[in-house]
Amino acid sequence: MADGPFAYRDPRDGAPPPPLSPRDARALEEVLRAFRRGDSAGAANAIKGRQRKGVPTPAPFALVDVYVALAGGNVEEARSSLAALSAAHPTWIAAVEADADLAATEGRASDALERYRTLARLAPNDQRARGRVEALRAQVAAERRLEAESALASGDLDAARRAAHSLLQLEPSSPAGLVLLARAAAAGGRNDDAWTWAKEARRLAPSDRVVAAFAAEAAAKAGRWADAASLYEGLASTDPAFVPKAEQARVEFRVQNLPEAARLAAQSARLTRAQLATLLWWTVPEFRDALVPPGAGIAVDLVDRSDRGPLVKAIGLGFFAVSTETHRVGADWTVSRGEMASDLRKVALLAGRGRPPKGCLAPDPPPPALLSECGILSDTPSRNVTGREALLALEKAARLGREGGTR
Repeated sequence: MADGPFAYRDPRDGAPPPPLSPRDARALEEVLRAFRRGDSAGAANAIKGRQRKGVPTPAPFALVDVYVALAGGNVEEARSSLAALSAAHPTWIAAVEADADLAATEGRASDALERYRTLARLAPNDQRARGRVEALRAQVAAERRLEAESALASGDLDAARRAAHSLLQLEPSSPAGLVLLARAAAAGGRNDDAWTWAKEARRLAPSDRVVAAFAAEAAAKAGRWADAASLYEGLASTDPAFVPKAEQARVEFRVQNLPEAARLAAQSARLTRAQLATLLWWTVPEFRDALVPPGAGIAVDLVDRSDRGPLVKAIGLGFFAVSTETHRVGADWTVSRGEMASDLRKVALLAGRGRPPKGCLAPDPPPPALLSECGILSDTPSRNVTGREALLALEKAARLGREGGTR
C-alpha cells in the first residue's frame, strides 16, 4: 500500500514501549490482515473486541485505529488522534509517516515536508521518505518563489524577504533565493546589500548569464563600477548587446577614481574648456608629458586659477587659441561638438607621436557626424559635450592614435 497517498506502515515500526505481548501480537496481525484486504469495519471491530476495561490500548492498535479512520474518510478524527500520537511519541516512525501522508493529501505542503524530513532522519534508508522530501521540497520552493515575486510586485518587502529566506533554506545551492533577496534590498533602496546578495548568487552560479547580468546591474546601482565593468565585459564577449553597458561601467569606474578636479569635470553636463584641459591632463599621458613649444600665447583670464597648469599646456599644444584682441582664452566657455572633434584629432596626433590619424580622425578637422558614426562621439542633437562623453572620446582617440587604428 506504500504506493498510494498513505503508506499504512506496520504500526510496530518504531512504536514506543512496551512491546506487545504474544496475545496482542496475534490480535494485531488479525487486525492488519482485515485492514489490508479492505475490511476496515472488520479491523475496527477486532480492535474494539480486544479492548478491556481499565487496560490501556497498546500504541500500535491506536495507530491502526487511525488507519481505519483515514480509510473511511474520517479525516478530522484521524488528524486529532495522529497529532496526539505524534506529540507523545515523536520518534514513532509509522505515526510520523501517517501524519506526513495526511498533511500531503490535504495540500499542506510545508507541514508535509517537515514531517517527511523527520521521517527521513528516523529512517535514513527509506526510499519513499527521500522521494517525498525531494518532491515536496521542489513544490514548496516553487511556492516560495511565487510568494516572493508577488510580494515584490505589491511592495511588501518584508514578506518578500521572508519568502526569499525560506527559499534559500530549501535550496541553499541555488541562486534564486539570493537574487530575490537582492531584488528586495534594491527595492528598499539598499543597493549595497543588493550587491552583496547578487555577488553571492553569482558565486553559486558562475556560468549563469542571467545571474551575471543581474549581478552586473546590482554592482552598477551600488557604484561598484570595477565589478560592474568586469561582469559586463564578460557578457559582452559573447553578446554585443552588453558592449554599451560595459563601456559605460568602464567610464564610471574611471570617473570614480579620478582626482577631484577631473572627477568634477567628468561629471559636468556642459563641459568647459578648463574642464577639458583638466581631463586631458589626467587621462592622456602624452598630453601631460608633452613639451610646450616656445611662443605660446599668454591668456589674461588664467591668472589665479587653480587649473592654470592644464590650461597653459592646452594653449601651448594648440588645443585652444588665445584671442589676439582680448588676450583671453575663454576658459569657462562651453566646448562645442565641432571644437571637441578638432581636439580629438589633436589627441590622436599626440598619442601617435605625430603619426597622422587614419579613418574617422583623418580629416582636419573631422566632422562631428563622422565621429558619431565611428562611435567616438555620441549621436546626439546637442551642440555641447558632457564630461562623460568627453572622457570616453578622449580615451578612444588616444587609443586609436597609439594603435594607428582606422576607426
